[in-house]
Amino acid sequence: MATKYTQEIPTNHFEPAEQLIHSTFEKIIRIATERRDQLLVQLFDIKQDYLRKENTRMKQLAELEKLIQQLMETSIQQNEVVKFREEQMKQTRAEIQKHENETPIPIPSLNTEGLDSLLEQLEKFGSIQEIAVVYRNKTEPIRNIGGKGSKKGELYCPHGLALDGDKIYIADTYNNRIQIFSTEGKFIHEFGKGQLNYPYGIALHNEWVFISDLGLHSILKFSKTNYKLIKSVKEVVNYPFGLTTDTNGEVLVADNNIIAVLSSDLEYIREIGKDKLKEPSDVKINNNNIFVADNNEINNIHIFSKSGDLLKSFIKLENGIADLVKSLTKSTSGYNFLCFDLYNNIIISDFLVNSINIFTKDGQLIHKIKCNNPKGIVVNNNFDIICASFSDNISHIY
Repeated sequence: MATKYTQEIPTNHFEPAEQLIHSTFEKIIRIATERRDQLLVQLFDIKQDYLRKENTRMKQLAELEKLIQQLMETSIQQNEVVKFREEQMKQTRAEIQKHENETPIPIPSLNTEGLDSLLEQLEKFGSIQEIAVVYRNKTEPIRNIGGKGSKKGELYCPHGLALDGDKIYIADTYNNRIQIFSTEGKFIHEFGKGQLNYPYGIALHNEWVFISDLGLHSILKFSKTNYKLIKSVKEVVNYPFGLTTDTNGEVLVADNNIIAVLSSDLEYIREIGKDKLKEPSDVKINNNNIFVADNNEINNIHIFSKSGDLLKSFIKLENGIADLVKSLTKSTSGYNFLCFDLYNNIIISDFLVNSINIFTKDGQLIHKIKCNNPKGIVVNNNFDIICASFSDNISHIY
């Protein structure tokens, strides 16, 4: 069958099939070649991209090496600066020590606890001159302001004080006015006549002057620019004594048996010290804490947090005859004022024992100054103590 079949098919019938196979392979080869060329192009692109990225990495590496070199140079410079600073500080300390050895400064007479506190402050501030010299010679006034009378520049039983740069605001209580003096004692201005009736405390904040008035049972707000009365409120306080202002403008008032907190517009906000205070006479803020002088407590100074928590009670003052004086004079309280110096020492005027007392921040007595019936008290950045004398009708500057 096969032979017969082969003999029946002409040989020229295979030629088209061979051509088909040939063309098919040519087509496959062409397609494979094109694909190869495409792959070569892709490979070339990949290679170029790699080289470009490699160049980028090399540039980044070069920048990084440059930054590292600059950092090393800066570190060397920094070390040199630190070394130079340490050498300068060492030389400065040596000069200070030499000066202190050549000019010894006597230490004021202190009890053991006071000396310990003083030494603690010396360790903090670094020089005996910064502490011992501040108060050791403060025994007599270097000058006085006022004198009994009702004329401008004269005083009659002054109480609260406030310091504004080189200006002293004085509550001229029995003359029912506020007087302003320079720290040199020169009269500058008066205001409040006809609007005040027994002004007691003064506090300043920005462009405002706040006055507590016992006769009016009120807090008054005046302009510090033109001294005009801005507002007066009496419903929020009963017996307002000393007062102060916070950095945000809130007014804190020692009132009856609490500290009343008012806004700068004299609106009631809250109270502090209820059931913890008896007869607070003054209030001040120091290191974000509230300090209150309370006359009928064994420990007269109380420290409250801003939220009103009682943190500590300390400093016992010699006012044990307070009840006797009150019964004889039928007066309300209000004997003690307080303020702070740059070292956070606490300065208290003790009305009943005729003295100004300087305590450390921990309550240890550093120094006492005799003063007749001291009332309002402030201290400036030069550690000059200014205190109103109720009975002398003047303000002493120590």
